[in-house]
Amino acid sequence: MLISTVATLALYCSRCGQIQMHDLSRFALKNSVGRELLCSCGQRQATITGVGHKQYLLDVPCVVCETSHIICVDISAPGSGRVDKLYCTAANLELGFSGDRPAIEKAIADQRREFDSIVRDVAHDDYIENPQIMFEVLNKIHDIAERGGVYCRCGGSVIEAEVQPGHVELVCRHCDGRRMIAATTEADLLEVKAMGTIELGPGRRTHHRH
Repeated sequence: MLISTVATLALYCSRCGQIQMHDLSRFALKNSVGRELLCSCGQRQATITGVGHKQYLLDVPCVVCETSHIICVDISAPGSGRVDKLYCTAANLELGFSGDRPAIEKAIADQRREFDSIVRDVAHDDYIENPQIMFEVLNKIHDIAERGGVYCRCGGSVIEAEVQPGHVELVCRHCDGRRMIAATTEADLLEVKAMGTIELGPGRRTHHRH
């Protein structure tokens, strides 16, 4: 009987915006101290240290908090199909996933399919003022969200996008905090592309631009 001892960490990169998979063996990590996990672009994403038979400490730099988060992860039970999300505890932002690689890949693919379905609907909707700009703005917002960069100051974790004729309104379902992102002109697109994070204000409409 073959028993897998390898689990996966999938971390969002603060430099290139991509998600990087790191396959880790609990035997290889057993005596490791401060092993660096690097993105393919060269950015350091985290440092992992074994602290026991089943537990490891992950030190993850956070661009939102401008500090590091120490997260305890368990990679000792691969094959369970489990996926755990890693969060910035201060702002409840998603930093990545830990668990089985196939299950992580499925979770990421499901998120992408859901987003692509929304984008396709927008592209064929006649009431959008500029469908191409809207398409690209939505893609950029999604890229920022995948890195954990779309968040509300109240700490709510469910943020939805409401597409209007000339803008996207991001809504926190916990406190009704809102943020409007214009999506009509090339200037609007350039403004979104320059954003590293998008913050919603709790409990009030924030119709000014970032």
